[in-house]
Amino acid sequence: MIDFSDIYERIGYVFKDASLLTRALTHKSFDIKNNYERLEFLGDSIVGFAVSEILYRQEGKTAGEMTNTRKLMVSREPLSYLADQLGFSKACLRRNCALSVKMKCDLYEAVVGAVFLDGGTDEAVAFVKRTILLAPHASFDYKSKLKEYCEKNKLTYHAPYTATGRDDKKTFTVEVYVGGKSKGVGKGASVLKAENEACRLALTALGVI
Repeated sequence: MIDFSDIYERIGYVFKDASLLTRALTHKSFDIKNNYERLEFLGDSIVGFAVSEILYRQEGKTAGEMTNTRKLMVSREPLSYLADQLGFSKACLRRNCALSVKMKCDLYEAVVGAVFLDGGTDEAVAFVKRTILLAPHASFDYKSKLKEYCEKNKLTYHAPYTATGRDDKKTFTVEVYVGGKSKGVGKGASVLKAENEACRLALTALGVI
């Protein structure tokens, strides 16, 4: 039997049925039937719901701002980071395959699904709320903050992008112009992430953050 005591301590939850956690940490290369894929499907919806509730309770955000922030918070990079920090990546059962960013993201969502089946909706949502904000600030919507700054100071905002690489592995580069001047360049796996990073750098250059 696998010792999950370290993971229990990190996630703040002890499974009544440890086999659910075992399945959540099992890749299909290790077990074609009892793996994390179905749990990941379940957990994906719960993560989205929990993050939506977190954002709704933050007063002052428009629906558009909440949508952009949610996309960032539930994207692969922050969730894969959490899988590393919470010990899921290290504990993953697999054969002859390296853990990709997507696989790590799937592990986090699968564990959320396992918590839901083991302890119910409240426990699963509480788990997401305890952990999701531990991820780096890819979850912060810098674009909305910068556009608010531009509107307040009557400055134009322009963010053209370019894409390089194969269709399945594109890297996007966004350069942000404020008042016609370049203030930040960001790169990412999507235009949204690249633009958010460019806006973060622009806000720093402008002395806003």
